[in-house]
Amino acid sequence: MNEGDPVDDAATGPTTLPRDVQARWDTLADTVRHLASATDDAEGFQGAWNAMRLVGRNIDDQQSLDALHVPEDAGEHADALRGILVRIPDGWGRWISCSRGWYPLLVELDEQLRALLPNYLIYQVKEKFGGLRYYWEPGEEAHDPSDPGGEAAVDGEAAIAERERRIELVHKLVASVERRAGVTCELCGAAGRLHRTPAGRYKTLCPDCAEREGYVHPTPPGIASH
Repeated sequence: MNEGDPVDDAATGPTTLPRDVQARWDTLADTVRHLASATDDAEGFQGAWNAMRLVGRNIDDQQSLDALHVPEDAGEHADALRGILVRIPDGWGRWISCSRGWYPLLVELDEQLRALLPNYLIYQVKEKFGGLRYYWEPGEEAHDPSDPGGEAAVDGEAAIAERERRIELVHKLVASVERRAGVTCELCGAAGRLHRTPAGRYKTLCPDCAEREGYVHPTPPGIASH
């Protein structure tokens, strides 16, 4: 293991990026933002492009994917969100891609899911078209006693039925939280509704956050996110 590698073992699990690696990612992000703002400045665009290529050479994409990216604004939810992130398998990217207003919903959902399926996995937690998306799978298997090729430790029909019941309940819990996110401001957690910008960017926001962020065109009632 190199000094700059994130720790990832059975005792501790994956951790956040080392400071020097995080600094390179922060530099790359700043360079990309500068690149985006320099579209009307040919010289500035070329300079930002060259800087981005230079910084990018020293970044290990896989290392970043497998590290824990606890949101900087996690606050009191940091430990709970870290617990969610460690459920994401290597290679999928351990990010939570939504804003602070939805963190309490995620923490509540994870507590409920852990009680039903202790080994469940997460693949993505994100905002999409103004709505919350929580992609998961059970992460464990029950064994069919009628299958001769099954595991030696057979769970039995009752255990399989119980597992299926729990999975169905998890589906309902996830759907419920995703619906609640649809009426909760993603930024502050107040009551919200789906808004959009004139350019068509969707986000669920309260009136104050919508005005501040430039989401000034609320969608007509009855139109849901895709």
